[in-house]
Amino acid sequence: MKQLLFAVMLLLPFGLLADALKEGTPIQAPLIKDQFEKTVSVTPQTKQIIIAYTKSQGDVMKAFLEANPNYLSENNALYLMDATSVPGVVMSMFMMPKFKKYSYSIGLLENEKDVAYFPKKEDRFTVITLDNLSVTAINFQEKL
Repeated sequence: MKQLLFAVMLLLPFGLLADALKEGTPIQAPLIKDQFEKTVSVTPQTKQIIIAYTKSQGDVMKAFLEANPNYLSENNALYLMDATSVPGVVMSMFMMPKFKKYSYSIGLLENEKDVAYFPKKEDRFTVITLDNLSVTAINFQEKL
């Protein structure tokens, strides 16, 4: 009996992660704040969510948005960044002041559960296409 209980307890966290976003399902995005402490909301008007998982992807996204400053607003897009691997001190002392100088919002995914909700492939951006809060496509891109 103890072994069965142990096995269930061991596998329970994997079951919690099973609710990752999929094509054809409605999005139920977690509560996300940006660099200005404002809530980043996925609304029926949101058409695209772009997620960067690494510093190099963040640099690519920054260059892309500097070259295309109206991209997010013109495409009803949100930009999210995985911030789970950044130590809190580094985030508050160095990254947040830098991010606050940007003219666009960066939704910060700050815990593993929120990151796990979004599909991911190594060394790729996740680009989620939405239509009225329903996921119509999930693509993994090297470049934007």
